[in-house]
Amino acid sequence: MSTFSPYGMGPAGFHVNRPLNNFEREQHLDTKRSASDLVHYDQSIIKFNSTFVEYVDKWYSMRGFMALVGGLFGLFFLCATGLALYMLLDSGFMWFSILPPVCLALLWVSMKIFLADAFTYTHYPIRFNRKNRQVYVFRRNGTIFKAGWEDLYWTVYSTQGGNPIRGDLNVMGHVLDEDGVTVKESIGLSMVDAGGTWRLLQFFEFIRRYMEDGPGPVLKSLESVVPLIMLPPLDREKESWYFGWQYLTANWKGFPLLQILMQVGFFPTSLFRWIVMRTSKIPQWPQWVEDECAIAPDDPTVYDGDHPPPVAPEPA
Repeated sequence: MSTFSPYGMGPAGFHVNRPLNNFEREQHLDTKRSASDLVHYDQSIIKFNSTFVEYVDKWYSMRGFMALVGGLFGLFFLCATGLALYMLLDSGFMWFSILPPVCLALLWVSMKIFLADAFTYTHYPIRFNRKNRQVYVFRRNGTIFKAGWEDLYWTVYSTQGGNPIRGDLNVMGHVLDEDGVTVKESIGLSMVDAGGTWRLLQFFEFIRRYMEDGPGPVLKSLESVVPLIMLPPLDREKESWYFGWQYLTANWKGFPLLQILMQVGFFPTSLFRWIVMRTSKIPQWPQWVEDECAIAPDDPTVYDGDHPPPVAPEPA
């Protein structure tokens, strides 16, 4: 799951046209070498079959938070603008004239934050095709990015640059320039952690093992840890308020008292998350992507929100 770091969520996306930092070099993930003995998937899979596995993006688990921040500040500065205008007209003091433009500027910033979340897309899917060794990404502007699995520079990234202690961490796939150092484009995978890299390595290992060994071996590796649970069919329908609330609070299952206390933040965020999902479009892959990712009619491993994988029986 994610913390509430909005890194890369704005229209400009991730910070590119920059050199790899030292931490990214140290944390480089080789697609041909195991990243961990265990695998994990972060309950972020939309579709799973023998051709491809499709994930939600880095921002999916925090949707609603930016809209909450932008919406509340926007309401505050809207009221402040009205009050400033009233004070200016009522008092006649010219030094009050600076207040309305300042409030309007802050209102504009608040709306930019709100619109980075709402009136966009419900999610930005990332698809890993193991047959043609390609990765497909639905960009924030609605265009499609495609790159070879082995051509991407996979690493753990910190939002505080080279400081893994203060920043949120997540797995990133970088497209590097010909110099092998300059980042030209980045893919942010769904899991974000602030407590170290071990869970992120298990998460990447799930993808790596799927791409290198296929669906059978990775599911077998997962069986002894946790069952594979699919997300709802996000490619066809928008999530409900209840599911969004559940997803926001998923990290706190098993801690009922903390889960109750955290509702101070989770409940209003879930309401704004519902607004975000209602106002946003469902992303649709273009036909050429679907053609390149065609699923075999006899594929025995086709799982999604409507067709969950079978639950392994309890050991006797």
